[in-house]
Amino acid sequence: MNAEDYFHRVKGLPITGWRELTRGEPFAVLSPHPDDESLGAGGLIAQARHHAQNLSIILLTDGSQSHPNSKTYPRDRLIATRRSELAEAAGILGVPLNRLFELGLHDTAAPSEGPDFEHSVDRVSTILASIDARTLFVTWEHDPHCDHQAAARLAQKLRRRDPALTLWSYPVWGWHLSPSHMVSAPAPKGFRLAIEDVLPQKRAAIAAHTSQMTDLIDDDPDGFRFTNETLEPFLRPFEYYIEVPLR
Repeated sequence: MNAEDYFHRVKGLPITGWRELTRGEPFAVLSPHPDDESLGAGGLIAQARHHAQNLSIILLTDGSQSHPNSKTYPRDRLIATRRSELAEAAGILGVPLNRLFELGLHDTAAPSEGPDFEHSVDRVSTILASIDARTLFVTWEHDPHCDHQAAARLAQKLRRRDPALTLWSYPVWGWHLSPSHMVSAPAPKGFRLAIEDVLPQKRAAIAAHTSQMTDLIDDDPDGFRFTNETLEPFLRPFEYYIEVPLR
């Protein structure tokens, strides 16, 4: 089906609560870049932490390619900035620093196969075991970004190793697919999570990613910046979680 029809169905998914979505157990959010965790799952994280649920955020890449030509924010400074922004956003959502994990893969180059991919799977598996997480939230496999797709493949490989692991995906860039774009996926199954009670927290966490939301870095004409239009899907009173089928 095309993206317009697919996301029409996503918006009509039944409503559930954070506890039902996570079974009230420890869980993890796998974020390709610093900000995806707040954009796609900030409401879920805030609600769970409000009830003292244990959870962790696992960051896949270093975020170093959002402003690749900046002179004032060369690669090391940009990585440090984005790491600091993630820590601030996590704090706003109630996640302590010792629950943030980083794989440090190069932005736009997260592997989808081969030895480096298998090593990344091993690392995330070890993290999940250390926090006793039985549910993992990851970006949608059809998001039009290579790192989001790599994260989804990593999560799928983890579940092939451990079929008891529950996987949910959250769209980020999928919301901006052309309406006529064909989505090679079955009709979505999953849930909407009502987050109006924590929406101010989620907005503040998104805003904490200053380098992505403002003109903080203004010396790279090819640099990335969210706009009101691209932010709109993430400021709604619902988040959307799509069941990842076992395959």
